Amino acid sequence: MLLPAIICSSEEKLMKMYRVLAAVMTVVFMGTLCHAETKKAPKAEAKQTAAAAKVDLNSASAAELEKLPGVGAASAKKIIAGRPYSAVGDLAKAGVSPKTIEKITPLVTVGAAAPAAAKPAAPKAAAPTKPESKQTGAAAKVDLNSASAAELEKLPGIGPAMSKKIIAGRPYSAVGDLAKAGVPPKTIEKITPQVTVGAAAPAAAKPAIPAKPAAPSAAAPAKAPAAPQAGAAAKTAKPATPPPAGKDMVWVNTESKIYHRPGSQWYGKTKEGNYMTESEAIKAGYREAK
Repeated sequence: MLLPAIICSSEEKLMKMYRVLAAVMTVVFMGTLCHAETKKAPKAEAKQTAAAAKVDLNSASAAELEKLPGVGAASAKKIIAGRPYSAVGDLAKAGVSPKTIEKITPLVTVGAAAPAAAKPAAPKAAAPTKPESKQTGAAAKVDLNSASAAELEKLPGIGPAMSKKIIAGRPYSAVGDLAKAGVPPKTIEKITPQVTVGAAAPAAAKPAIPAKPAAPSAAAPAKAPAAPQAGAAAKTAKPATPPPAGKDMVWVNTESKIYHRPGSQWYGKTKEGNYMTESEAIKAGYREAK
């Protein structure tokens, strides 16, 4: 009876030992497995870090490129100037030697090319300053003492006839002197901002005033004096000679400083007067009868 009891007791102890050993083996196996997984994780992380640490040829700065083996300041400038790249081998186009390309290939990557910087817009021409504008306006004014008839006719209210009067009445010392040439006050007011009075050109020699007509000969029958009109009885006398043929002449009353055109009742009939061309009369300071 004693032997079976001893054997039974030994079997139980063995079973306990097996259980303990199995538990230990399980713990050891699990620990080994966890350790292996732990080792794998750093390697994967290291690979990711290495990939992230690669220098992008299309975006790296000169300082980052100079950290690569065989790449100095000059090569870094060449690499930047040759962007963008689609492969590492394209560095040869930028003048990088094959040996240097081989060295840096594991350390670099080719990312998306950065968008090209927009070209600076051409600077706009500076607007002229106000003083220049004033000078331009002053230079554009018409000089009453030197402008041609065509230039004068560009002024408001000035036609061919008026431009001739203005030219005939030169020189002027002020714009208001245009009134002496027969320019209406309204027209003078309109053109005043657009004209100027420059130095007068040297005056041309005035034509000689024709001599008075000769007295009628004694043989010629005396004509009866014309009937005097109110206020002018003592000043009317018909001249002895007709106006020169072939010329458009006016009759100048040298006493009243007024000239009369052909067809006027006073044409050639005032006591004092001479025949002249209209331009000669205007230059001499006479004005047309109204």
